Parts: sequence; C-alpha cells; structure tokens
Amino acid sequence: MSTLLIAGATGLVGRAALELALADPRFDRVVALARKPVAPHPRLEVWMGDPDLLSGLRPQRVDAVLIALGTTMRQVGGDRARFRHVDHDLVLGIGRWARALGVPMCGVVSAVGADARSAFFYNRVKGGMEAGMRALGFPALHLFQPSILTGPRGELRIGERLGIGLTTAVAPLLPDRYRPMPHDVLAKALLQAALHPGTGVQVHHHAAIRRLADQNTTG
Repeated sequence: MSTLLIAGATGLVGRAALELALADPRFDRVVALARKPVAPHPRLEVWMGDPDLLSGLRPQRVDAVLIALGTTMRQVGGDRARFRHVDHDLVLGIGRWARALGVPMCGVVSAVGADARSAFFYNRVKGGMEAGMRALGFPALHLFQPSILTGPRGELRIGERLGIGLTTAVAPLLPDRYRPMPHDVLAKALLQAALHPGTGVQVHHHAAIRRLADQNTTG
C-alpha cells in the first residue's frame, strides 16, 4: 500500500492506529488529519485543520482512509448540535472528500446499536452517519461497531471509568457484541481492513473486529 490517511489521529483509537501504521513497513506514507500537533516521523505527513478539521484536507489522493472521530455529550457540554457536527458532519465531510478523489477504501469507527431510526440520540446520529457513508458508494466501506472502548484516556471521566469497570466485570454475561473492546484491538482491525479491504460494505461487531485484529498480528 502507498498512502493511508487517519482522521482523528490524536484520539484514543486514532492515535493507536497511527502508531501501528508508522511501525508497519507495508504503509509507505501515513497522513494524520488532526487539530493538534503530532510527533514527527519520517513517513508521517500531518494535515492540520483548526478549528475546522475539514479545512486541513488537501486535493491529494490517498489509497485508504480511516476515520476515528468521536466525542461525548459531556465533552460538548450537552450540546446536541456540536455532538452531531463531530460524529456525523465531519465524518461525512471526510467521506465526500475521499470519494471525490476516487479513494477506494474507507473504514469508519461507529458504535454498536447504530440505527438512524433509533429512539436514542447517540445511536440515531451514528446510524445516520453510517447511512450517509453507505450512500457515497465506496468500492470498499468498513463500518466498525464496537461497544464501550477501554484504554488510556487523556482526561478524567469518572462516570465513564465506572461504566467500563462495571461492563468489564459482567462481560462474560453479555452478548458478544456488547462486550468491552480494547482500543488497540480496534486499531489493529482498522489497519487490517485498510490493507485487505475487499469489496462492498462490511459491518464489524465485536467478534469480527477481534478476528481482523488477529489477522493483522499474524500478518
């Protein structure tokens, strides 16, 4: 593969995916689309978009795009419009840019329960985003639907940590797709999809994400 673009490269999953991609010789060049500075690397190019992430996009074609954008209602102060902007509008904006340039593969981090008709706002936004991405017609579109993500976070979220702890404790009793997902496992699965995209729309829940990650580990 020649060039991989990672959007959200300073977040929990995007940062892990970026580190893995830069350590993988199968990627000749890696582009990080971010609002914050990223540590330099010989094969890394940073496209800064601040305050509008989309302003960092350039008319340069890449071979695959991974989108790991996401916020929480707490981070946006309960503002539904701001939440939708990040988890829906920015994702679709990047998708439209990639499709216009003929990028053949796009992988997107969504969430379990994504459904445009859901009664729950979070699930409805994620479902609407997925529907929009499907409509763009990528030759290969991978939608990742993990449950709660575990891993090191840059801020203290007491409620979230309690939720992770509780979910982890009862994980053996939960249906597979609702079990906690380690952030680095998801990152490995994203890279595997970029390297071996196949064709069509593929939706990955917990078990499928782990299978992809295992394939990346074994080469």
